[in-house]
Amino acid sequence: MTFLSRIWPKKWVATAIVVATILYLTLVPKPLPDDISLEIPGLDKVVHAIMFGGLAFVASLDLARRSKTFCPLSKMSLIAVASAATLFGGVVELLQQSMQLGRGGDIIDFAADCIGAFVAVMIAKRILNHAPMSS
Repeated sequence: MTFLSRIWPKKWVATAIVVATILYLTLVPKPLPDDISLEIPGLDKVVHAIMFGGLAFVASLDLARRSKTFCPLSKMSLIAVASAATLFGGVVELLQQSMQLGRGGDIIDFAADCIGAFVAVMIAKRILNHAPMSS
């Protein structure tokens, strides 16, 4: 059993938790308490990159866990994971725009989602390729 297999939760649990967290943070009108005010220019874009990068990263690891161990993923699998995370980011932006609950869709947020997702799968690939395969 690999080191990652010992510390990673069951398949798809981490991905489901990240998806639920992203849906809450992006679709609830005021996801943070009123006393939290973060007025740092560009912070929203960084948060988008981290959220959708996190989704792509955990989905990559979940996909790589085909059995009790982790297997390296092909380039096509990683592109598919990053594309799915990116598509999810686009759907979230469209939902924000159409729900009219004080949130708005933003093409720059979507670009940050894309960048985060594709960078994250490259990191996941490196981790999976260098993870020790025996215990």
